[in-house]
Amino acid sequence: MSIRIENLSYVYMKGTPYEKIALNNINININKGEFVGIIGHTGSGKTTLVQHLNGLLKPSAGKISIDGRDVTGENIKELRKQVGIVFQYPEHQLFEETVYKDVAYGLLKQGLPEEEASRRVIASVRAVGLNEEILAKSPFELSGGQKRRVAIAGVLAMEPEIIVLDEPAAGLDPKGRSDILGFISKLHKESGLTIILVSHNMEDIVKLAERVVVMNKGSVAIEGKPKDVFCNTQLLEEIGLSAPQVTYFMHKLKDVLPSVNTNILTVDEAKTEILKALGVCK
Repeated sequence: MSIRIENLSYVYMKGTPYEKIALNNINININKGEFVGIIGHTGSGKTTLVQHLNGLLKPSAGKISIDGRDVTGENIKELRKQVGIVFQYPEHQLFEETVYKDVAYGLLKQGLPEEEASRRVIASVRAVGLNEEILAKSPFELSGGQKRRVAIAGVLAMEPEIIVLDEPAAGLDPKGRSDILGFISKLHKESGLTIILVSHNMEDIVKLAERVVVMNKGSVAIEGKPKDVFCNTQLLEEIGLSAPQVTYFMHKLKDVLPSVNTNILTVDEAKTEILKALGVCK
């Protein structure tokens, strides 16, 4: 499904002494099947923006269309079937006595037959890289990374066509982080879902996103492909962000190897470029 955001603005506590403009005239188009990263410092409007995508918040002005249909005019229940949002630390919302019951909870609330709910639960648990044996366990016996996957499986079980992930790797150890990001990448490649990843980690965005939207003070500051966005280190730093660490390393290395290309975003790219500059490979 495609998303079209037109002149979107949102004001918190409008008409009160605490009124605050959280979003100001946002315009973004997201194509069907695209993987888009949204970055920005705390308070930039990232989470407020994505909360509009499935009707959690209503625009103060402007509109959002999904496949040409105005979100504000949609049946909220139907909309939330199409757009699944996984908020930061989703495992805090786990509450059932077994993983199966937790993942199936939303499906059964919708009135799905037990057989169909079971099919979806098994499929979603497999999609996040977990074994079916985990379904009988208590979610509270699992590791942090496993809990995170179970929570995401609960969203996938609803079979949305758009998935929004707000800091999905936050608080995980390096292995858990790598596992979560790995399955998100695999999910996108295999399913063709439209995925929106909100993160403050530049390295994660570079590895996964096809396009990047940078938020600053409720507005879109920069938008484009990762290489186009992250090569603009000065602007990023002015709004409180940074390029991936390897990019800064390559800029420093240029003092020693003048021929080296500094427009590098990943460690693998850096390795290839350094070997090339040293004449090891061509």
